[in-house]
Amino acid sequence: MRLVILLMLLSMPLMALPQSNPDLAEAIAKAEGFYQRGTIPNRYHNPGDIKFDRSFRYHGQVGVGKGGHVIFRNDAAGWYALREQIEKMKSGESRHYSPTMSINQIAKKYAANYRVWAKNVSHNLGTVPTITIAELFDIPPVLEVAWCTK
Repeated sequence: MRLVILLMLLSMPLMALPQSNPDLAEAIAKAEGFYQRGTIPNRYHNPGDIKFDRSFRYHGQVGVGKGGHVIFRNDAAGWYALREQIEKMKSGESRHYSPTMSINQIAKKYAANYRVWAKNVSHNLGTVPTITIAELFDIPPVLEVAWCTK
């Protein structure tokens, strides 16, 4: 009984995955080759082909492979990191991406072969590469108000 409770407690962070649109995560994973045996994303349990960042350690990260790709403990940890990254894109909390960026603009920062990546991700989503994250997730625009005191 104690073992079952302990296992449940240890798995809780992975059960509380951020609730991003799984279609974008899936589209990225397909574009990165996660479902093809032997690819770096597949071997490293890294569906987003996420690169190492010195200032941040991902939940479930167990190492860094050739080319600076993060190695995750298992697929669940890799999916968590990708979905967390998407949530940061959506909320504007990302250091690299914002909700106003299009798939094309994201691709230029995300992938070396950005034109092919953008085409594949947008195709997997059934949309165009010029769609923004805000449009994709139906995020209302944020209006900034400037106060004048005269």
